Amino acid sequence: MCCRLLLLILLLSGITSCSGDSELTVLLRLKSSMIGTAGGGSSGLSDWNDSSSSHCSFSGVTCDEDGVQVVSLDVSHKNLSGSLPPEIGLLNSLINLTVAGNGLMGTVPLDMANLTSLKLLNLSNNGFSGEFPGEIVRSMTQLEVLDVYNNNLTGQLPDGIATTLVNLKHLHLGGNYFSGEIPESYSEFPKLEYLALSGNSLSGQVPASLARLEKLRELYLGYFNTFSGGIPPEFGLLTELQVLDMATCNLTGELPASLGRLSNLCACFLQMNHLTGNIPTEFSMLSNLNMLDLSLNNLTGGIPESFSKLKNMTLLNLFVNSLGGRIPKSIGDMPNLRLLQIWQNNFTSELPENLGRNGKLEVVDVSFNRLTGTVPENLCQGMKLKSLVLMNNLFSGPIPEQLGGCESLRRIRIQSNFLNGTIPTGIFNLPELTLVDMNNNELSGELPKEMSGKKLGQLVLTGNSITGRIPAAIGNLQNLQILSLDRNRFNNQLSKEIFNLRSLSKINISGNNIEGGIPPEISNCTSLISLDFSRNNLSGEIPRGIDQLKDLNHLDLSENQLTGGVPSEMQYMSSLTSLNLSGNKLSGRVPNSGQLLMFDESSYAGNPDLCFSYSGTCSSQKANAIENTGHKTTTCFSTLKFVIIVISLCYQLVQCW
Repeated sequence: MCCRLLLLILLLSGITSCSGDSELTVLLRLKSSMIGTAGGGSSGLSDWNDSSSSHCSFSGVTCDEDGVQVVSLDVSHKNLSGSLPPEIGLLNSLINLTVAGNGLMGTVPLDMANLTSLKLLNLSNNGFSGEFPGEIVRSMTQLEVLDVYNNNLTGQLPDGIATTLVNLKHLHLGGNYFSGEIPESYSEFPKLEYLALSGNSLSGQVPASLARLEKLRELYLGYFNTFSGGIPPEFGLLTELQVLDMATCNLTGELPASLGRLSNLCACFLQMNHLTGNIPTEFSMLSNLNMLDLSLNNLTGGIPESFSKLKNMTLLNLFVNSLGGRIPKSIGDMPNLRLLQIWQNNFTSELPENLGRNGKLEVVDVSFNRLTGTVPENLCQGMKLKSLVLMNNLFSGPIPEQLGGCESLRRIRIQSNFLNGTIPTGIFNLPELTLVDMNNNELSGELPKEMSGKKLGQLVLTGNSITGRIPAAIGNLQNLQILSLDRNRFNNQLSKEIFNLRSLSKINISGNNIEGGIPPEISNCTSLISLDFSRNNLSGEIPRGIDQLKDLNHLDLSENQLTGGVPSEMQYMSSLTSLNLSGNKLSGRVPNSGQLLMFDESSYAGNPDLCFSYSGTCSSQKANAIENTGHKTTTCFSTLKFVIIVISLCYQLVQCW
């Protein structure tokens, strides 16, 4: 009896040892297949080798209490580029299998059907291809999480899996190439809380039966799917739903008023569809809603006044619709509103004067409407405003002084309105500001003499009535790339400091009253692509160092009082494709070589003392205009000298008599 017991113990010991060796062998086979061409050294499995004291010490491996059976394998983000081999099915004690965030290729092995103890299967963010075999998961009756997001899987969605996956809570099949319709059976997962089918090529109608997923909290069906029909009104029965994302999936029809019953809904994304009709007033009952995006649809009507009840709203996107009417004052009362984007609609009247008083506003874009009145003063009450876009409206009055102290501001675009008065001085000193566009308003006064905005890249003040000298302090804006001050009333001379801007690619000061010469320091702006100084009162010669602007494409100095010749160095400006020197007082022969051969006489029109040897216009009286002028001066001087001598001699003769 004792001998038999001893033999049994030895046999069991042998089985356990063999099982451990088997697990080690399988893991090493997995490593060999998964590392692919990356090699063991560059992958995250370099410690997987047969010299280890135990396979349970391998990175990403967790064993059972006996230290033998592998129950968890997490090799996510290990730089793996091979494939998942059939041997994975031999690790039949696995509860967790995660290989996310690698570059694994090939098909999903059918042998995974042996992993009947799995609770979590995550194959996301790899390159798996082919059809996803539904039969491998039908046997995984304990499975709670199935995630194959962002692979290259094709074919139809796996059907017939709901009846066995009764414990499934999380199903993510998005970011693949699945086609066909959503199976009706997907409404039969009794415990499903998360369903993501977005980013595929699905079609057909969205099954109304999905409303039977009574525990569902998050539903993602949008992006690249092209469904027919609209949002099932039955979705109003999903009372546990917190996130509804059906953006960009070809939805039509009206917004179901029944969605107003989703009292737990926090985020609703329905943008980029073909939805029509009004925004239901029932949406005002979504007391937990903090993000609503209905942009890029065909919605009409207005914003419901009852939106004042949405106290948790942080993001409201309604842009590119056909909404109109007044913007309710209640929008300004939303205590948590951070982003308001309602551009390209037909809104009229004024912005709510209390907009921004909540101290949390970060982005305001109401451009391309028909809004009137003044700009609210408290938009930057909490010093969090980053982007202010009011362009193409009918706003009038001054720019609020408070914006000059809004240190969080990065972009201000208020062009094409009727704003007047002077620009708040502090705007040009804001530390985060990268873009200022105030063109086509009625702004006046002078620009401040101090500017220190180190991040300012674009300054556009075109089409106003700003006066005075262009400040030398613009030279402090070392990241400035675009400077457009054209069509104003600037006068006086150009400060040389402006031309220390090495990053400047475009400068336009045309249509002003600027006098004096073009500073030779212009040659320092070696990044210039476009230069327009036309329609001013500039005088003197074209600086000879202008040929240092190697990247210049466009040069317009027309309608000034420039004199002298066309610098011969300009023939070396190989990037120059547009040249206008017309309407000046230039003289002499136009160089007829290099890049200047590209331009005909229209580039020089209105300079009567210029001539062109290649077209035969340099006649004897013009060819050496400058030299001839000098010769005539010398001749006149000689004649005058001769006359003086004659008169002197005559005078002496008279004295002798």
